[in-house]
Amino acid sequence: MGKCKKRTLHRQSATPYFMTRETAVNNVFKMFSENKKKIDLKLAMDTISLFGLSAEELSEAGVPYENLKALGSAIN
Repeated sequence: MGKCKKRTLHRQSATPYFMTRETAVNNVFKMFSENKKKIDLKLAMDTISLFGLSAEELSEAGVPYENLKALGSAIN
């Protein structure tokens, strides 16, 4: 992980300092599956854009199709 990603993750209080791509995908899945009324969309979008997660990766992790469509062009 490069210095820039480490600094960005360090600034966000909800994410751990060291995060792999696999844990990033799992965290985004947990954000969408825990409570549909309290999704922290900004944090999810930041994690998706920081790691460049694709819709295919997220769907394989179990994120529902409706949520992927709602994200729209933010994901590859």
